[in-house]
Amino acid sequence: MNGIIEIIENLFSFSYEKPWFFTEINFLLIFSLFLFGYAFFDNKSEWRRIYLILFSLFFYYKSSGPFLLLFIGVIICDFFLAKSISKSNGTKRKIILVLSIIYSTSFLLYFKYTNFFIGNLNNFFDTQFTEANLFLPIGISFYTFQSLSYLIDVYKKEILPSEKFTDYAFYMTFFPHLVAGPIVRARDFLPQINQPFSLDSILLKEGIFRICIGFTKKLLIADYLAKYVDLLHDNPTGFSGFEHLMSMYAYTFQIYFDFSGYSDIAIGIALILGYRLKENFDNPYGSFNITEFWRKWHISLSLWLRDYIYIPLGGNRNGVFNSYLFIFITMLVGGFWHGADWRFVFWGIAHGLLLISHKLISPYLPKKLLFSNVLGLLFTFHLVGILWIFFRATSFEASFMSIEKIFCAVDLNEFIGFWTARPEVLIALGISCLIIFTPKFLKGLIFDKIKSLPLIIWPFIILLIVQLVIQLKDQEVQPFIYFQF
Repeated sequence: MNGIIEIIENLFSFSYEKPWFFTEINFLLIFSLFLFGYAFFDNKSEWRRIYLILFSLFFYYKSSGPFLLLFIGVIICDFFLAKSISKSNGTKRKIILVLSIIYSTSFLLYFKYTNFFIGNLNNFFDTQFTEANLFLPIGISFYTFQSLSYLIDVYKKEILPSEKFTDYAFYMTFFPHLVAGPIVRARDFLPQINQPFSLDSILLKEGIFRICIGFTKKLLIADYLAKYVDLLHDNPTGFSGFEHLMSMYAYTFQIYFDFSGYSDIAIGIALILGYRLKENFDNPYGSFNITEFWRKWHISLSLWLRDYIYIPLGGNRNGVFNSYLFIFITMLVGGFWHGADWRFVFWGIAHGLLLISHKLISPYLPKKLLFSNVLGLLFTFHLVGILWIFFRATSFEASFMSIEKIFCAVDLNEFIGFWTARPEVLIALGISCLIIFTPKFLKGLIFDKIKSLPLIIWPFIILLIVQLVIQLKDQEVQPFIYFQF
């Protein structure tokens, strides 16, 4: 009896230090049990949607505990606010939209930016305000943007508000994308709710394949690179310029494989459940310029910023200068969305200036020449990598010190010593380069060949990947990087 009580207590407990995520063994076991129940419901059954909503809420509870109540409150209020917007006209309609936006963003501003503003007040005005002891609810940045897109689209009459509360709750709570994206638009997802596709062998293989790819990216590449990145940034002054350069490459690949790995798992799980999420990455490090990079990196955020910040400001309709100003403002918002720290603001500003610079010089750049494309790819990759340092370093001082060492103190003769001391880092970097820079069409051919294998072979593929993950993964699985955003 005590054993059963202990199992139930563990099942319904949560930890701020160790939130639930896809690579947790407990999640995988409980999700497997959930799938057995899910399969018993009819494909279009209302009870099947309610069953999935309840599991999604349980998933969020295991990630953020009592902040589940806050999330439910946002869902309920947004549902009725959207209906009020739809039924109103003129000034009243605008007022309700503004109030809706204020309400939806208020929690994000409070939990994510309160201490940022308090700290800056103390620094600039020599005040003595005490910073609050706040926990950032996981996924709040993502579900806030999702909520805002729904309210704004209803206001613009691009979609109708959900008639049924369960439909809107399903859209907001759908757990695969809930805590780290992709940011899902109501216009893309709501039509699927009452028309989920039936899972056939092709979709099942695609879903399993995406999940396996995601676990491989996360556990076999990103987490291995993270160990070296963490080691260096715990004591950045104690490492050479060459080691800082390797750390820059390691984090550049780590953040991509970590985040795209999460997106792959989310898309794969959604497919198995009967729904399709949009792609969030399109080989961004294969971009020939910074504009192309932002079309391929975190696509759901890039499109959200374009549609709800850049275009409403005026887009490219009000002259060249204003277009560049709006790009700058949009990327500033994007940087600030990522974190309550001046390093993220600087990162957003830097990318805004790079986008503007590219638009200014692009008419004078050679087109479709192999040499210029290779140079553009290498230049863009290294620009992006240098700026990722501001994401990972613990301070501005550490960021600039790392960049200074990379530009002024790299000794390539250290390669042999580095290989002797840390061969696993260079092997992981080599594998990362091979995956990233293999031509897209060739990767597509390989993936299509794998997915065309008979379904009977797939259990053996899964067992092989599971065995590799168990044997090669690090003992301590790192939380997904974008959980902190």
